[in-house]
Amino acid sequence: MQDDIEQLFADGGLLSQHVEHYSARSQQIEMAEKVSEALTNRETLIAEAGTGTGKTYAYLAPAMLSGQKVFISTGTKNLQDQLFKKDLPKLREVLSVPFKAALLKGRSNYLCHYRLSLAETEPSSAMNQHVLHQLREWSAKTDSGDLSETDLLEEQSILWPKVTSTVDNCLGQQCPDYDQCFIVEARRKAQEADIVIVNHHLLMSDMALKASGQGEVLPDADAFIIDEAHQLPAIASQFLGHRVSSHQLQELSRDSVREMELEANDMDSIRQAAEKLENRLHQLKLTLGDSEQRLPWHQCLQRFPEAREKLEVLIAALETLMEILETASERSRGLEQCFERSQDLIDRLSIFNDNDEDENLVLWLDIRGSGFVLHATPQEVSQHFQQWIADKPSAWVFTSATLTVAGKFNNFIQQLGLEDPLTASWQSPFDYARQSLLYMPTIPVEPSHPSYNEHIAGIARSVIEHSQGRTFLLFTSYRALNEVAEALQDMDYPILVQGSRAKNQLLAEFRDHGNAVLLGTNSFWEGVDVRGEALSCVLIDKIPFASPGDPVLEARINHLRERGGNPFRSIQIPAAVIQLKQGIGRLIRDKHDSGVLVLCDPRFLSKPYGKVFMRSLPPMPITQDVDDVAAFFSKEAVVAD
Repeated sequence: MQDDIEQLFADGGLLSQHVEHYSARSQQIEMAEKVSEALTNRETLIAEAGTGTGKTYAYLAPAMLSGQKVFISTGTKNLQDQLFKKDLPKLREVLSVPFKAALLKGRSNYLCHYRLSLAETEPSSAMNQHVLHQLREWSAKTDSGDLSETDLLEEQSILWPKVTSTVDNCLGQQCPDYDQCFIVEARRKAQEADIVIVNHHLLMSDMALKASGQGEVLPDADAFIIDEAHQLPAIASQFLGHRVSSHQLQELSRDSVREMELEANDMDSIRQAAEKLENRLHQLKLTLGDSEQRLPWHQCLQRFPEAREKLEVLIAALETLMEILETASERSRGLEQCFERSQDLIDRLSIFNDNDEDENLVLWLDIRGSGFVLHATPQEVSQHFQQWIADKPSAWVFTSATLTVAGKFNNFIQQLGLEDPLTASWQSPFDYARQSLLYMPTIPVEPSHPSYNEHIAGIARSVIEHSQGRTFLLFTSYRALNEVAEALQDMDYPILVQGSRAKNQLLAEFRDHGNAVLLGTNSFWEGVDVRGEALSCVLIDKIPFASPGDPVLEARINHLRERGGNPFRSIQIPAAVIQLKQGIGRLIRDKHDSGVLVLCDPRFLSKPYGKVFMRSLPPMPITQDVDDVAAFFSKEAVVAD
């Protein structure tokens, strides 16, 4: 396979013949060779590849050439689609290797024929009949049933959960539409394919099912390649825990009534019990309020003294419904399933009603405008992950542009409990010394000072004038974002603010304007690719330490401190370094790009831990003089002319 890789990636090789502007990179070739070895020898490899390495082809090509069954997991559904619809077909054309590929997403992405039929008969859907009719017509034409292929539904549409299934409400083989089920077909294709593109959420739901002894979602494979692997620990902790949402309880209530009307209309006691459940749920919602916040469960019980009693009453109402559903369950698969769901929800709610808390679980509450979610999140995922990997004796490749902290992989290895992995790291091939400048302005106050955001606004204004717009301002909080956005409104450049429009729309506008300023928080720090002159400056307001008020982080910090550890050094700094590296990665996306990075936080230079961050940065020239920023952009303008 090594010869094939050389022929593919070398100067004058297959890629340079088929891909316009392709140039050979030693980093890409070396990474492809390492991945190839890991697949052949069934090893675990952690590979950090700086921006511009071309890591996608560096793992896709060895996967295609290996002749093995390979699962490739990405961070988002958008990346999944890009791999499946763009990158794989291009490499297939270049390599002329015969293989079958499949795209597999979570069930909420696929239209469900049975749920669509129910929605069509539901009185509450009357005003959406036109859309439902269009979905019915589309369902007869689509091969995949993947709702991302149609623009009939927006992601936030109230119809989305009504026309898709969940693990809770899927009827499985007893569904009347089982023979034409899009999910069953997608999984069948995944079973038969050589390369299967999934996302981390689906991958982790497979791990959670395995951990709970409920089987698996994914078939066995020879190898697993995890792209954007830095996201994996956080996503794993979401799936390995337990969660109960007010939406799930409402859905159970409504599904129970619907199934009763279809199969047991002589059992009106189901309707009465369901209505009582909704009433008790409403009372708990009122007790918790609708102010959006995340709270540790013990704090919630202190703040809302009635919450425990309201929860007990809610569980009692759910138990009443469960008992009636048990009697009705023999009438239909739908009623039997509602009974099983009620049992499962009681088990999960009881975790929050139990005084003997499991110290390995962090219990917390997420209050949202439309309802609430109760979470029981594990302190650590390493044991579960270790066991899951042991049960899948395959090659494992974890890759991302941001896996090391000050050049070391220790933090990532520890989070996932990986045993003796091979590690490799490649610097970006971009010439940061020539293409970029790091500006670290002098700020006379600490980030906690009330006037800090005024200083940030002043620095931003100055830099934006020199860069003539073309700037991302990345913030660690919405409050800072909104204060600075307000201060910049009078500038002569288009000011685009996260939350004013959908993310994709804002990015499209930013590219189209060519001189815009975009202000964003978390979701703009990674997964955003703007090449060329439209983005020539990235300003980061402060070190992106996670909020210590986050219930899961707070619990992990306390747990480590009780064991004599140093949570700031072991948890908070590594997470902030990875986030910072992601933000910095927005600036230089191409060998022809150039730009200025502005790091505003004085703690980079004044605190001992600042050195850890500085050692994690690309090799950029550094200045504290804004005149150097002006000179950089003047030189850039001359080169452009």
